Amino acid sequence: MIRSISHVLAAFFSNASDFKRRWSQDDSHPGADNGLPRRWEGEWISDANGHHGALRCLLTQNSPADYAANFHAVYAGVLRVCYSVPLRGQRTGETLKLEGDADLGRLAGGTYHYTGEATARAFRCTYQCKYDRGTFEMFPAPRSAQDGLAAENTKITKENKK
Repeated sequence: MIRSISHVLAAFFSNASDFKRRWSQDDSHPGADNGLPRRWEGEWISDANGHHGALRCLLTQNSPADYAANFHAVYAGVLRVCYSVPLRGQRTGETLKLEGDADLGRLAGGTYHYTGEATARAFRCTYQCKYDRGTFEMFPAPRSAQDGLAAENTKITKENKK
């Protein structure tokens, strides 16, 4: 119960409007200098408690080995939390291996450790902190609102066929 309340409080202190502005501006950028998309969409899933939600990420290359991942996560279906994670990256063929840590504050669980990899087609990552652990799975975001609508309609159609 206390963990749920802390996530609610953490959501009040994140800046979702700033993320949305940057997300919209980045629609015209083809990707980072390394050939990877900048905009990613997918889902986070907690292995500890089964919670999950929508996830967006702006992945920015700051130098050959330094990246910033700016996340917009949805918790409990309604809470939006935004945070940034500095990542170290190492290219191995078509794969960029990423690792980093971010202190998201006591309300959100303290310091999180992230390990993952990105290709032109997928960005997968694990996370772990004192109270939680889980995975992120994201794919390149559509380049326009129309593409996003088409992708959402395809997803709904696939779910209805199950």
